[in-house]
Amino acid sequence: MLAGCGREAVTQEETKDSLFLGAQRCLSENRGEEAFKLFSRLCAQRSDYCPETHFELGQLYLSLKKDPIFAIYHFRQYLIQEPEGKRVHLVLQMIETAKKEFSRTLPLNDRYSESPEYLNLIEVLKQVRSENAHLKTQLAQLRLSKEEAKQSIDEVVVPVHSDENHHERTYTVQNEDSLSKISLKMYGSAVKWNIIYEANRDILPSANSLKIGMKLRIPPLPAQKTRRTP
Repeated sequence: MLAGCGREAVTQEETKDSLFLGAQRCLSENRGEEAFKLFSRLCAQRSDYCPETHFELGQLYLSLKKDPIFAIYHFRQYLIQEPEGKRVHLVLQMIETAKKEFSRTLPLNDRYSESPEYLNLIEVLKQVRSENAHLKTQLAQLRLSKEEAKQSIDEVVVPVHSDENHHERTYTVQNEDSLSKISLKMYGSAVKWNIIYEANRDILPSANSLKIGMKLRIPPLPAQKTRRTP
């Protein structure tokens, strides 16, 4: 865990990065797509700790990309990395907004209720709600006791995986697949899509460039890194 001034120093280093500053400049000039690309590059480079970048990407996925699932993923990463951050209450509100946006994409007509696409969306939504509720519990514990919070956050960031998630696998893209759906199938969680995306950047120019029949590498889930002060 990052603590005190050590965490603030790393956050300042993140916000002074040339990619972060360039992305902010693009946002001020209404060049959202360019800002999105810069923030995405910075997130890939600083994958272990970049809460402010995750916050910005969450907003862009929600407002620019109209993708509430990816927005929730980045907002949750902010909460995990900055459980006592100044934006916690705002991020929780934005997660609720993203959940409402996602629910609007679900078909309302009963004749769609048994379709595979509908059922997949329902499963993704259940997973996100479950993980978000668990995270809220961890944040509440953090406010009550710092010592209890350390244990609860360790439980969040060091998940237990089944044996099959320790070996690289291959997945063939199917009709109506998305990275979040594939993540749900292969890892049991829709929010781990970025692991698959990063492992296949040589054939995926963007997260939305899946093609039916494409062979994707499914890497083993990495052990979650934690930062602790000496």
